[in-house]
Amino acid sequence: MPHVHITLSPRITRVLDHTDLVTALNALVVDRSGSSGVSKTSVVPAETYGGGMVMHVEVALLHGRTPAVKAHLSEGVLELIATHLSKAGMEAVDLSVVVRDLPNSYRLSQIRSRAGTAQT
Repeated sequence: MPHVHITLSPRITRVLDHTDLVTALNALVVDRSGSSGVSKTSVVPAETYGGGMVMHVEVALLHGRTPAVKAHLSEGVLELIATHLSKAGMEAVDLSVVVRDLPNSYRLSQIRSRAGTAQT
């Protein structure tokens, strides 16, 4: 169950359609990683210093993908975000992606509320 974290310059957040990007990115991650689905995706604007605009995507996967699978996924992510930025009229953006394994200590838990009761 991959986790996708997108960090980008604030100016990009004002012009990029996050919903379309995340939908396409999640589909790409599922397709190229062989995962059953993407559970967590976050988009976080971050001030950048000493350079132009940046967009960095981190994909964290459960252990077991080969380096070739990770490289193929990285290439696809770069192509996808470049296409979305181009459609938004963004140029001169530094793009990067890291596909990594989740550590062995990774655990997932969900808290569900029962109908009619508040959870604190």
